[in-house]
Amino acid sequence: MLDVSQATNMLTSMGVSGALAARAAERTAQNHADADPLTFLKELRATLQELSAEVPATDAKAPAAAAASPADPAYKSTADRYGKAGSSTSAPESSQASATKAPFNNLEEFKQWEKGLGSTFAADYEVPDYIRLTATALSGGDDTVVGRYMFFKNNPDFAADYASIRSGELSRFPTDGSTLVKSDLSKMSSETAAYYRNNPDALLAAEGFGMDPTLAKMRMSGEISPPAGADATEWLMSNTWTKDGIVAQNNRVAYASGDYIGLDGKGAGTYRLSRFDTATGNLIGPDGAAYDPQTGEAKAKA
Repeated sequence: MLDVSQATNMLTSMGVSGALAARAAERTAQNHADADPLTFLKELRATLQELSAEVPATDAKAPAAAAASPADPAYKSTADRYGKAGSSTSAPESSQASATKAPFNNLEEFKQWEKGLGSTFAADYEVPDYIRLTATALSGGDDTVVGRYMFFKNNPDFAADYASIRSGELSRFPTDGSTLVKSDLSKMSSETAAYYRNNPDALLAAEGFGMDPTLAKMRMSGEISPPAGADATEWLMSNTWTKDGIVAQNNRVAYASGDYIGLDGKGAGTYRLSRFDTATGNLIGPDGAAYDPQTGEAKAKA
């Protein structure tokens, strides 16, 4: 069985509120303790829908129901959603030098900016993909403030949009999860790729649990079974489908290091992210510079 914390984190990354995600994961674990991983995923989704229905419709601050709703069948590519329609080479808007300037210059100014944000959400508010991406940091306090600061500093267009939606406006960025995909659909069979284009949340769920999407779909439909004696969860996490056959791959590591390329595969660079350098303890920004993990300030080069 997949553990509760893993299920909670996956739901949170998809835009579900922390409290609702935890309730759904705990209830599913209690009722389906011995379920195989794919059955667990099905039951988790059903439980989330049940709990989402209990959320008052007037609670505009709780976007869980919108996050759990089926994806818009009118698929639009990552490039299209970022104003680069018809371009196969241009990077998405947010990965290029932005004309938007961050409304803060350092961590202390960011804290003041964050405190001044509004708390009014539109009645038809839907969670932007970039908020799904940063859900853990956004729901934290001082322990994750540097992460929020670095993200919005590196992505000033998102900072402006975030301030706007906190004042009742709708986001101008994608809200369907299409930009959060790390799997390359061009390497899947045409049938599997078509399925996931129409069901991006199912693809994100497989990635969130570290499972190969093609094998997960084939396992769910009964087309394939893990080798005799193999743990189904570990097998789905440790192998990947290719056109030449199934090969070993640590999918958790692959997803952790992979870029968000989107459903169309053109979204690399959409999100300018910092990474933690375990060797030095520094944050490494998208510009390659080292930053202090406590202040977010650039460190002098040796």
